[in-house]
Amino acid sequence: MAGMIPEATVDQIRTTVNIADYIGQYVSLQSKGQNLFGRCPFHDENTPSFSVNESKQIFKCFSCGRGGNVFTFVMDYDHLSFPEAVAKVAAFAHIPVQIQTTSNQAPEDPAKTAQKKLLREVTDLCHHLLVNTVSGEAALAYLTKRGLTRETIDHFEIGYAPADNAFMLAFLKEKGIDYATQRASGLFVENQEGALHARFKDRVMFPLKDANGAVIGFSGRILAGDAQAKYLNSPETSLFNKRDVLFNLDAAKSAFKSYGAAVLFEGFMDVIAAYQAGVPVGIASMGTSLTQEQVQIIAHQTRQLIICYDGDTPGQKATDRALTLVGTHPRLETNVVVLPDQQDPDEYIKSHGAEAFQQQLQQVLTPLAFQLHFMAGNKDMTNDRDRLAYIDAALAKVARVREPAAQTVYLQQVSAVTNVAVADLRLSLPQVAPLPSDAPPLPDEAPPVLDYPGQPATTAPATPHYDKFERAERELLFYAWQEPTIARRLHTRDFQFAHPPYQQLFAAWIAYTANTPQPEFAAYLDQIPPELMTTATDVSMQAQLPEPESELIDDLIALIEANQTYSQLQQVKQALRQAQQLGDKTGVTKLSIQYLDLMRAYKTNSNV
Repeated sequence: MAGMIPEATVDQIRTTVNIADYIGQYVSLQSKGQNLFGRCPFHDENTPSFSVNESKQIFKCFSCGRGGNVFTFVMDYDHLSFPEAVAKVAAFAHIPVQIQTTSNQAPEDPAKTAQKKLLREVTDLCHHLLVNTVSGEAALAYLTKRGLTRETIDHFEIGYAPADNAFMLAFLKEKGIDYATQRASGLFVENQEGALHARFKDRVMFPLKDANGAVIGFSGRILAGDAQAKYLNSPETSLFNKRDVLFNLDAAKSAFKSYGAAVLFEGFMDVIAAYQAGVPVGIASMGTSLTQEQVQIIAHQTRQLIICYDGDTPGQKATDRALTLVGTHPRLETNVVVLPDQQDPDEYIKSHGAEAFQQQLQQVLTPLAFQLHFMAGNKDMTNDRDRLAYIDAALAKVARVREPAAQTVYLQQVSAVTNVAVADLRLSLPQVAPLPSDAPPLPDEAPPVLDYPGQPATTAPATPHYDKFERAERELLFYAWQEPTIARRLHTRDFQFAHPPYQQLFAAWIAYTANTPQPEFAAYLDQIPPELMTTATDVSMQAQLPEPESELIDDLIALIEANQTYSQLQQVKQALRQAQQLGDKTGVTKLSIQYLDLMRAYKTNSNV
């Protein structure tokens, strides 16, 4: 399965990385018994059912069924091939390895590839026109006046689309790009005769990229005049859907871990200003309210999010709307930064400087702290009716806080705004039924969650029911993995599991251990077919089983063989019935003897 990667390299990477450390980047894990538990990153759940076993170096979700070792997790989470997963885990461990990876994804639609080529050509052309030609001087002067440096302009590949309607068409024709590709790119408007006219004219061009850095569209800012929209985005195409796009994600995602969080801004000019001020982790939605799809993309890249929208009233309302999606997201810890004096990030940086802005981003509010602040902004605290209404609304939220210390902090915030003592506020807290510490969020705290785009929705399967014979097979296979003597005993007597998946897993274990002096279960998982991964991890993560004493193993083998004998009994019984119908006296006698012998053996073994 490792392909061209040396097994020794794979083993080194696997044994160096603790699976809990790697998965801990994406899942908040807490110790419970022998395992670590958290909310599964592959489907929406409130009660943690995702388990990590450090001794075996495997994971298992008891709800959706996914399981495997650290490489399996990366393959499933990031949609990567095995070599790509090994390379990513190696990078996490800072192990310098040279691995040639080839994607296991299906080849891209040639039409989309052609569009990406066109958009890349246009990006390079517009950037050249901006920084190197007379026609771009006015646009360059506008950006310079906004405070953008040449390094920033180059980093974001900002460009200029000329006013000449025919220029872009002539350029693409010279590049040999066909009409269909031009038409599908979103760069042109088609008239009734089918002629194409430039959508972006005399505009500063901001390339929009997917998570891998491919240009998929543009946002153009007009330089003069009020008759047209100030900003114009590409229309929806086969490549571009603004609900799925986060500006600058391709460049910012690599810095999320070192910075500690992603910072969500309201617009891409804020992202650009923040980058120039030393904050490389800025992302923004595309001129619309934050979408569920974008939230899931963020949650796939980081566990920490800071929302820093404009400080004015519309910006704070937008923050409140965003928190309805991310405030209690099971895989995101979200905080809010409120900029003073109703400034937006660009204004704050210009008036206070880059260092002050970086420090301001450390002054975060929890979602509830922001909501208390936001609710107070809509009330006149000199008016008793408004003040009492605010207290009622605020205390209804604070009462839901489980931790006493946190509840006190929020009551102090309400007290500072209303001038009502904390003790009096506490007496007025509405009664809320106590919840256990591990209870899921209350229904109105939990936002709807979608699976990551491109990943089919996962529904929790019903808990499987195994009869006593299959339970015996699962336990015996578990013991064979744990004790070499048991595996050798079964192999020597040519024991066969009745259910094919268990037999395949046992045969794979025998083949793996034959050439492995010190077998490890996590390494064994790399040797089995992907379709058996769920079964393997499910068997391995069974509830605590008794010690495999010799008598217990004998009983399990006898019970399994009793089941196999029963299957043979049914076959002989059917053959006996047919012999009787055919009047085959010799066959009836022979089959009757077989039937009695099998019945005797079955009764002996099934009574263990």
